[in-house]
Amino acid sequence: MTFIATVIAKNGAAVIADSLVTTSQPVIEYGDFLRFFDKKAKSSKGKELKLDPKEIVNLFETRPHHTKDYEEKLFKYDEYTAITTAGSAQLNSKRIGEIIEEIVEKNKELKGYGNKKIETKIKELCSSLTSYVKDHLKEHSSIRNTTLIVTNFNPRSNQPKVFKLNIRSASSKQLDDDKFEFVTYSEPNEVEKVICDGQNRISEKILFGDFPTVFGLIPKIAEKVAEDFGVDKTKINDKYIESLRNNPDIVSPSIFSDMKILRLTDLSLQQAVELAALLMRLEMDFQSYTEDIPTVGGVIKLAVIDKSGFRYISGDQITKPTNI
Repeated sequence: MTFIATVIAKNGAAVIADSLVTTSQPVIEYGDFLRFFDKKAKSSKGKELKLDPKEIVNLFETRPHHTKDYEEKLFKYDEYTAITTAGSAQLNSKRIGEIIEEIVEKNKELKGYGNKKIETKIKELCSSLTSYVKDHLKEHSSIRNTTLIVTNFNPRSNQPKVFKLNIRSASSKQLDDDKFEFVTYSEPNEVEKVICDGQNRISEKILFGDFPTVFGLIPKIAEKVAEDFGVDKTKINDKYIESLRNNPDIVSPSIFSDMKILRLTDLSLQQAVELAALLMRLEMDFQSYTEDIPTVGGVIKLAVIDKSGFRYISGDQITKPTNI
């Protein structure tokens, strides 16, 4: 996992990313292994114990195994655009950073690229990434989800814009599906001054309260009730779900008072930098109180974009070794 975030200011934006990469492996807990054999022994009722290899395999779960530092996750895309990434570190045997650099170099060769609207650039970026994804799936059976946060500042309108690109989880079977979109994008709501991804549970809870949990559970609960009582699931459409979310007897209006993101003021660029650093520190520090392997940390890269363009604030230079 990782933590990436963009904090919107009234005169620019701050962008932050950590540098840890987490390697996952299938593992089995010792206690789960013992409980499995205990259950099998009881069900065998004294007879010879027979084991199905598939049952053993199903006991394994993919979990974080170890981490490595110094992975590039924050990139300058053009003079007024930054990209941060969370998810797979590689795509078709290339680092995500290499891929972005290749796309940047191709963009430089395009006539009039600098005059294009950011929306056009985003669509072209999605198209370029789709080509890489398809090449990957020609050689590999699957690909896992990766998120890119693209932050742009328009010096003419003095306005920042943020887009979330999603490289969707897919298998090689999707190559034959002409309607499947390998890379999609969305533009966060204008009220969102903080856009983050990755290991962002603490930040999300502070900024949004219970809002994401409640809104995410409503469609799942509605579908489960429909299933249990034999109701036609096709009647549980988006319009019906939205009516549940807007029902004050189901979603109390007080839930919005817990959303601190709605109470953020028009931040100065300095405040945006400090808030980005605070959220990163919260995610990193909380790890030390859990049993999980730390998955956020390492060298932290922090950059800003304003009318002067993209520039790093920290994390982009080689520093003196700590062991000397």
